[in-house]
Amino acid sequence: MSCSILVLHKSNNVKDMVLPRIGIVLDEVRRRTAVQAIADAQGLSINHCSDLAWESALRVGGSDVDIWLTEEKNLAKNLSDSTGRQVRVARINTDGQVESVSWQQAVGRELKALAQDYQQMCEANRAQNVWLLAASAGGLHAVRTFLEGLDSFYGVAFVYAQHIESEQANQLVKMITRNTPWRAQMAVDGNLLTTGSVTVVPPAKRISLSDGRVMTGTSSWPGPYAPSINGVAEELANEYGAACGMIVFSGMGDDGVAGSRLIREKGGSVLVQSPADCTVPALSEAVIKHGVFDQSGHIDQLRDAFIQLLSPSSGRSGVMGQGVIRGGK
Repeated sequence: MSCSILVLHKSNNVKDMVLPRIGIVLDEVRRRTAVQAIADAQGLSINHCSDLAWESALRVGGSDVDIWLTEEKNLAKNLSDSTGRQVRVARINTDGQVESVSWQQAVGRELKALAQDYQQMCEANRAQNVWLLAASAGGLHAVRTFLEGLDSFYGVAFVYAQHIESEQANQLVKMITRNTPWRAQMAVDGNLLTTGSVTVVPPAKRISLSDGRVMTGTSSWPGPYAPSINGVAEELANEYGAACGMIVFSGMGDDGVAGSRLIREKGGSVLVQSPADCTVPALSEAVIKHGVFDQSGHIDQLRDAFIQLLSPSSGRSGVMGQGVIRGGK
């Protein structure tokens, strides 16, 4: 389940709360409207509300819903949506009258409990280490191969910046979800970076990071590259310091050279796919020649180096120096 903060609940004594995005699937329009009003009064974002058949609602809601409210009796509490992401399903009691105050209060208590459970789940899974997957031309296959062989329980979240056309960005989410053990999502305003997740950076919108949350704006990425690998690396370096890193895969150009230096200056780590292992070696060559890195190698070597760096006994110094270049193919 991804964690999104589309609505922030604020009070004098309570910190900003991570609130789930709600989907409502109920046959009766009056009851749908009543549940929507109760959820709205609690500050919850209603991203789907219909009487569609369950399978159709799940497909239409896609990755925009975290908790589904339905009258279906034979559904599991946790299901996979159309992208393979785990979502929560809660049954709404439809026996009471819509006008009944006791029924409305019962629904309100249920929604409050669901929101609290969701917040606790998100906070428990907040990533302490966040790494950037940086790629351009030829990098899609390399990133997929790297993630295919990597279990998603290393306590890390990935942010994936791939030079790609905007209309193709959603395909990255589907590719990762279908072919790797990692949960994938597009970067939308309020996403919390959680362990076991890959957040795909949109080419059309510039993102920033604050308190482990993704913030999107209306401005475009500066410079010739979208998304900007250097821009994302700067956000990660400032937000996570020594707890961040970057892995540079196949690509064109030099977007990532400045980013590698920023991450290493903050004590993070940089791994680079060997130019001999790349479909297009220009990006790796640029980072090796003009940037700063810890190690360069083929995909299996990068995966092993990544696991080693995240192990408690890695002894990472945080001091910039000459990287280690290992074999290519």
